[in-house]
Amino acid sequence: MLDYDLTAVIPARLGSSRISEKVFQTIDGKDTLLSRKIKQLRKILPREKVIVNTESNLIAEHALSNGANIHWRDPYFSKEHDASFSDLIVHVISQIKSEHIAWTPFVVPFFDSNQFRLAFNNYTKMVINGNYDSLLSVVPIKEYIWNEKQPLNYVADHRHTISQDLPNWFQVTNGNYMAPKKIMSKYKYILGKKVFLDTREHFCKIDIDTLHDLKIARAYHNLELVADNSSTLKAIVSKTTSFKETVVKT
Repeated sequence: MLDYDLTAVIPARLGSSRISEKVFQTIDGKDTLLSRKIKQLRKILPREKVIVNTESNLIAEHALSNGANIHWRDPYFSKEHDASFSDLIVHVISQIKSEHIAWTPFVVPFFDSNQFRLAFNNYTKMVINGNYDSLLSVVPIKEYIWNEKQPLNYVADHRHTISQDLPNWFQVTNGNYMAPKKIMSKYKYILGKKVFLDTREHFCKIDIDTLHDLKIARAYHNLELVADNSSTLKAIVSKTTSFKETVVKT
């Protein structure tokens, strides 16, 4: 458990323009994206500190049955292009009583409890006890970036830079944004003006926005299963071999 007053909020609306009822999609055939996120956070925070903010009775029932509490959202804030993102933030955080807030979207399935624990600890060091006013979880990128007209992080001529020597740029994971409630209220946003970049593992950048992203997440999950099974098999083989050698010696 944490030694500061933190509530993690999971914004969840039923509608989705690119993936139908995205909140109920699954990558492992068991947990939905929402229940997966709730369980990741519940390994660190008590039920009353894990909030699902929604307008949907279906989502509310699902969240309650998986260990989260509910804050109700005015349906106006769930309609695309009606309310601004800033308006939504103000509406969501107005119901939260904690001094500190983590905004934790359900669409980043591999941002797990271990990554949250590390990020929450960094928040203690860099925001509560440090000189920053907010925290943003990111992953480093070493890729060649262009806008419509020119490269942004290298020179595209005979001075070409190998990828390892590219400048330090970072991609937002969309998995974790943290700030004191008073900072979010002041700026009407989920970050302040002096942001600490909390670097996470690369798998944290898998963010489900389209069907293509969902397929990638499912494929990555299957690869993890293969890797886990391979490790287990190696351990069994190793133990069996050691046992056989012991029997032979005796």
